[in-house]
Amino acid sequence: MSSPPNTRCAPKPSRTERGSALITVLLLAAVISLFAVHLLQRAVLEEQLAARSVAQSVAGNLAEGGIEDALFAANNGYFNSTYGWTTASDSAAAKVKTTTGLAVTQGSGEVFLRVDNYASSSPTIIALGVFRPLTGAPVVKQLRCGIVRRSTWSNGMVSKSVITFSGNATVDSYDSSLGVYNASTNRGDQATVASNSTALDSLVLNSNAVIYGYAATGGAAPNVSSNGRIYGATSPANPKVDPSRVRTDFNQNIPDATAPTVAATSLGSVSSGTTLPRVGDSPGTDGRYHYTATSISLAGNNTLSVTGPVDLTVTGNLAISGNGQISIGGSGSVSPSLNIYAAGSVALGGNGMLNQTNVPGNTALYGTAPSGTTQSISVTGNGEFIGAVYAPNANVSLTGNGAVNGAVIANNITLGGNGTFHYDVHLAVAGTTTSSTADRYYRPDTWIELTDKAGTGAAFARDNRPPFNAVL
Repeated sequence: MSSPPNTRCAPKPSRTERGSALITVLLLAAVISLFAVHLLQRAVLEEQLAARSVAQSVAGNLAEGGIEDALFAANNGYFNSTYGWTTASDSAAAKVKTTTGLAVTQGSGEVFLRVDNYASSSPTIIALGVFRPLTGAPVVKQLRCGIVRRSTWSNGMVSKSVITFSGNATVDSYDSSLGVYNASTNRGDQATVASNSTALDSLVLNSNAVIYGYAATGGAAPNVSSNGRIYGATSPANPKVDPSRVRTDFNQNIPDATAPTVAATSLGSVSSGTTLPRVGDSPGTDGRYHYTATSISLAGNNTLSVTGPVDLTVTGNLAISGNGQISIGGSGSVSPSLNIYAAGSVALGGNGMLNQTNVPGNTALYGTAPSGTTQSISVTGNGEFIGAVYAPNANVSLTGNGAVNGAVIANNITLGGNGTFHYDVHLAVAGTTTSSTADRYYRPDTWIELTDKAGTGAAFARDNRPPFNAVL
C-alpha cells in the first residue's frame, strides 16, 4: 500500500522568483535610504537656516542697541572720550565709537557707530552690528537713523503725577501760526492730556469735563464721570470715551528746570511799575536781556512791561493781584518775549500775564524748584494766560476766568470751574519757544536698514566709511 503525498511541502520557488524578491527588497531599501538622506539634509538645512536667523537677529539687536547708545549720547552731550567717542578720521563733524568683545550666546558681538553732524539739530546715526559665531562667517546688520530735536511741548498738558478736571473744564487745540484761537475757524482735536503715573485715578474727569483730543496715562484708564467725554472730530456720539483716543503706555522724560547761569542785572524786589529792558541796559551774547529779582509783587495798577527779549530769574515768590499785571509786547516793543524762572510760589491773579503778541511761544514760565521739593503755581486771574508752563515739581492750578493758551508740564495739574485750555500745536515745532534749552532732546525721525553692497551708490548701500571700513 503506497503512502499519501505530503501536502505540507510547497514546491520550492525557482531561482528567478528568489532573484526578483531580492531586487524588490534592495529597491525598497534604496528608496528608504534616499528618503532618509533627504530628511537628514532637510534637518541640517533647517538647523543652518535657524542658526542664520538667530545670527541675523543678534546682529540686528546689536545695531539697534548701538542706535540707543548714540541717542543717549546725543541727549546728554556725551560725545567725548569719557564715553568712548572720538572724532572721525575723515570728518571733524562726525563722532565714532567701537565696542568689541561683547559676550553673546554661541559667539561674540561688536558694535560700530558713527554720528554725522553730531552737534546739529538733525544728526544722523549709522550703526553696524556684527555677530561672530563660534564657527562660520560673521553676520552683519547696518541701520541708519535720522534724529531731530523733540519739542518739550509736544503734548498739551503733561503731569508727573495726577491731573484732575472739575466743573465745565474743557480742553482742545489750535495753531497759533494761523492766528488766535477761534472755536469756528481755528480749533482742533490734537491736544493730548497725559500723566506719567501708573496709579489709579492719575487722570480724572469729574462733572462735565471734556477733552477734545487725546488722553494718556502710564498704566490705568482715565476715570471719567458719566457726563465727561474724551473724543475727536470723527468720534461717534457713543461711547462718550472714544477708546481710539485713549492710551495707557505713556512715558515722558521730565527733567528739572534750571535757571540761566549767565551774568544778570539785579532788580532787587519788584513791587512797582517797571519796564524791561531798561534804558541803558545791554543784552547778553545770546541777544536777550538777563535780570534777577528777589521777589515780584504787583498789586493796584502796577505793571511790569516787557518790550524786548527778556529772561527774568525770581529767587523768591511771584504774586500778582488787584489790577496788577505783567504785560509782554505792546507799543514800542522790539521782539518782545519773556522767560520767567521762578523758584518760589507763583500766584497769577489780578489781570495776570498779558501776552500781547498772542503767541504762546513768546512767553514761558519755568518752575525751578528742585526734585524733592514742592512748588505752587496758580493761574486765577481774569485775563487769558498765553504761554507755556514748565514746572516739573510744582502743583499747578488753572482756575481763572480767562482761557489758558499754550502748554503745561507739572507735577500735579488741576483745571477747574469754567476753565478752558487750548493747546497750541505750533509749540510742538522744535525751536518755537523763547528758551534755547526747551528743545534739548532728540527723537528718531527716520529709520532704515542698509542692505545693498557698499560702494554701489544705491539708496540702501551700506556705509563703509570709518569705522565701518574695518568690517565692510
